[in-house]
Amino acid sequence: MERIALIGLSGSGKSTVGKLLAERLGVPFLDVDEALELKSGWSPTRWIHEKGLPAFRAAEALLVADATERKAGPLVMATGGGAVEMAEVCQQLSLWRCFWLDAPDSILLDRCREGSRPLLEGDDPGRLLGQLRGRRETSYRLLSGDPIETEGISPSRVVDAILSRLEEAI
Repeated sequence: MERIALIGLSGSGKSTVGKLLAERLGVPFLDVDEALELKSGWSPTRWIHEKGLPAFRAAEALLVADATERKAGPLVMATGGGAVEMAEVCQQLSLWRCFWLDAPDSILLDRCREGSRPLLEGDDPGRLLGQLRGRRETSYRLLSGDPIETEGISPSRVVDAILSRLEEAI
């Protein structure tokens, strides 16, 4: 089985769906944001506020590269939403089977706890999210094709959709 990476904007369900998908497939799960916090003791929010976004992205890129270079077999990985903004991460992700999870911006904003997404902090989170989408959407599409819409369906049904796409590829 190939290694699977879930990509998409904050609030799209990558972590929740990734855990379920890994359980269903019987393979390990890696949440890049959680792994970074476990290794460093710093949440992504703290990294960005105290060390800056470039330092956070560099640490994120190292984790993705490490997961890509490991020869440990199948793995499901949930990336950070902005991981695709780095060319080296996109190059690494091109070696994975990527699935883009998405929902309308209004749904994504509802799912994101206030204060938990530093890139959405400001007077107009909707505008900020739109800017992030604009910068990332092409990379998401190049890596995975069409998105899997997560609005109004359970995480379990999203897993079903991913498994269906995997079966179609065989």
